Amino acid sequence: MNYEKNRFINNVYALAKKNKLKIGVLESSCGVSVGYFARLRQGGENAAPNAELLTAFADRLSVSLDALIAFDFTQLTESEQKLLNYMEKLRFETVKRKLAWRPDPACFGGPVPLNPDGTSAHPLFINTGNLLSAEEMADDDLPESVTLSGSVYHSVFRPEMDSLVPLEIYRCTFPGKKVLYLVAVSDPGPVVPGPANWTELELVMSVPEQSEPLPFAHTDHESPGCLDKALVSLFNTVKDAVDLPALIPEAEAIIDDYLK
Repeated sequence: MNYEKNRFINNVYALAKKNKLKIGVLESSCGVSVGYFARLRQGGENAAPNAELLTAFADRLSVSLDALIAFDFTQLTESEQKLLNYMEKLRFETVKRKLAWRPDPACFGGPVPLNPDGTSAHPLFINTGNLLSAEEMADDDLPESVTLSGSVYHSVFRPEMDSLVPLEIYRCTFPGKKVLYLVAVSDPGPVVPGPANWTELELVMSVPEQSEPLPFAHTDHESPGCLDKALVSLFNTVKDAVDLPALIPEAEAIIDDYLK
C-alpha cells in the first residue's frame, strides 16, 4: 500500500490529540509496543505498518483507512474536520447500502419539473423565462397556449454563472423531506459539444421552506482544498453504488441473517 509515511504519522498524532487519546494508549490498544510511532518516524521508508495494523489504527481513531493515509488532518479547521467526518460517514453508509442514492431524473435526460406558474419546481434549477420571444413564437406559428420556458442549473457556490451544466446528479432523501444532492457540474466552454473548461463537484441539501439549497462542500478547480479528495471519494462511491444492481429488501434480509 503506497502512502506518505510522515503524513500518516502526523495524522495519527493530530487525531489522537483531537480525541484526547494518548499515543501510548493507542499503541497498546492496537497491539504494538509503546514508542512504536517514535521508532517508526526514525526508521527508513521500508519501516511501515502492514495493512492490518493500519486498519486497526484507523478504527481506533474513528476514521476510514483511506482518510487516515490520504488526507492531511493537521491542516483542517474544526469546520473542515466536521465536514470530513460527515462525508466519511456518508461514504461508509453508502458502501453498507444504508443510504439509498438515486439518479436525479432532471439531469439524466428528464425534464426539469415546473410549478403551475412556470417557475422551476426543482431546488437546483431556476427558471430563466421564455426561450423564445413573443415575435419568434409568432413567426413559428406556435399555438398561443404553448409557453417554452428554460430552466438552468443554479449553483449556490457559483451563483453568478447561469451557463453551468450538471453532468450527473445523485440524490438521497433524509427524514423531514430533506434531500442531499451530489452533483458533477461543468462549465461547458465556448464550443458545444467540445471539451469543458472545468468540472467540479458540489454537495448541497434542500430543506423544506428554505429558498435555496444549503451549501455543504465543493471542489474548486482554481484552488483545490484539503477536502477535495473526500468529496471525490464520496462521489465515486455513490456512483458505483447506483450502478450496482440493488437487492430487493427480502433478499437482502435473508443474506444479512445468514452472514450473522
